[in-house]
Amino acid sequence: MSGIAEDLHQAVAGVLQAHGYGMVSRLVFVVELVDEETGGLGLMRGVTPCDMPVWSELGLLQYAMTDIQASVTQERVTGSEGD
Repeated sequence: MSGIAEDLHQAVAGVLQAHGYGMVSRLVFVVELVDEETGGLGLMRGVTPCDMPVWSELGLLQYAMTDIQASVTQERVTGSEGD
C-alpha cells in the first residue's frame, strides 16, 4: 500500500501546488472502488507518510468530517446550495 500512497501523495501535491495551495505534509485518503467484473463496491484507505500513527490518521479524518459538517450546517442556515 505504501507505494500507492506515495504515488497519490506526489500526484495530489503536484496538483495542489500548481493551483497555489502550498505543500502537502500529510495525506489521508479514502477511495471507493468498483470491481469491473462484478460491480461490487470496495473501500481503500491509506496515509502518507506510511508510518503515520493511527490516531493522527483518525484526527485528520475527523477534522475533515467536522469541516464538511460545518459547511452543510452553514448552507442550511443561510439557505444556499453548496458544490
